[in-house]
Amino acid sequence: MDETLAAVLSYLPSPAVSSSAYLSSPFPAVSPGDDEEEDRVGRLPDAILRNIISRLPTKDAARTAVLSSRWRHLWTSIPLSLDDGAGGLAPTTAAAALASHPGPVRSTRLAASQDPEGVASVFASLAARGVEDLLVVVNGSWPVEWRVPSDVLGCAALGRLWIGLCQFPDTTGVAPALLSLQELGIVHSSVPDRDLHAVIPRCPVLETLAFALTQDYPRYVHIWSESLSCVVIWKSMLREVHLDDAPDVDRLLVEPIADAATHIKIIKAPKLKILGYFDVGLHQLKID
Repeated sequence: MDETLAAVLSYLPSPAVSSSAYLSSPFPAVSPGDDEEEDRVGRLPDAILRNIISRLPTKDAARTAVLSSRWRHLWTSIPLSLDDGAGGLAPTTAAAALASHPGPVRSTRLAASQDPEGVASVFASLAARGVEDLLVVVNGSWPVEWRVPSDVLGCAALGRLWIGLCQFPDTTGVAPALLSLQELGIVHSSVPDRDLHAVIPRCPVLETLAFALTQDYPRYVHIWSESLSCVVIWKSMLREVHLDDAPDVDRLLVEPIADAATHIKIIKAPKLKILGYFDVGLHQLKID
């Protein structure tokens, strides 16, 4: 795997679904005639069984269809979790997997090391199918040129969005509707100031905003948010961070990169308790 891609992936949060779980039982099989051979799990309501299946790795979730006729129809209706965090899946394969599954989409992790444009084909489908958790990394050229399609800004069910080695979606002529977004992470990516400031006010339940390894944009981060509680700036070259109106922010964590100074201005953040890794010889702090 490319070193840059590997480094960016190391900053991403864990997937919503475990990729190391196993469908097979660790216990010995029950011999015929034992009382335990009754399929008690299979007698659970469909809603509970769907929840169980949706938390399995996709390949194991699909295999439940062969367990019995009781399970067969469940797989096609559960929320799909597509995890290609290692970057080994071709975008066309990911698109085909989404097209073949009629149910909603819970979580998608895409790490394309080739054919960045092929990744774009999956976004319209994700927006229409209620994706809740989306992590996308596209290992193209630097400075990054590939832009995440604006379709993602219409994912009303999206609760977590992380992008790496990409440009943030263009907000020109678009009214972002990220009504459920709680966590936004930008890793080694470019986010024009105007796009960032267009999105944050449209995220009414956003709690965590994180930047890691950003180098060009954003340059100025101004926070107006009633819900945001944590802002992380990790080895990123931001010129200014202003807490203009952030009544719930209690943590502002700043880890500098090289000799890049950041001007921090706190205007309204009454709950701020932690201002971390602040280098008084490098950064500037102003409290109004």
